[in-house]
Amino acid sequence: MPKSKRDRSVLEQFANEWLRCEASLYLTCGGHRLEIHHVLGGAHRIDAFWNLVRLCGNCHEWVTRRTMPGRILCWHILDSRGAFDLEATHKAWGQCPLARIERALPEIAEDWIRAMGEVLLQKHA
Repeated sequence: MPKSKRDRSVLEQFANEWLRCEASLYLTCGGHRLEIHHVLGGAHRIDAFWNLVRLCGNCHEWVTRRTMPGRILCWHILDSRGAFDLEATHKAWGQCPLARIERALPEIAEDWIRAMGEVLLQKHA
């Protein structure tokens, strides 16, 4: 398992480039108190653009509480801006994100999250 890789300069550059909540198109958010969310956190926390999403506090709480639906939403956001890196995610996480999405979809209650997961599977398979 790779160790956490922290880089303050990457976080500062990312914060300066993304000035709005990236989930605002999908979730009802306040857009206030912007935070940086690491899609893969904990031991997998890497400060790299392919692992970072800019969220308001409300949306950050939503994706954190709903682990796999939250990851699918974040991967969809990354993919929509051309930053989803399947190989880097697989290497850092130790498992294929597409396989994990495929296993999780039947258990996900939100139809719109399942649809995002299916699009990612079709696009990157």
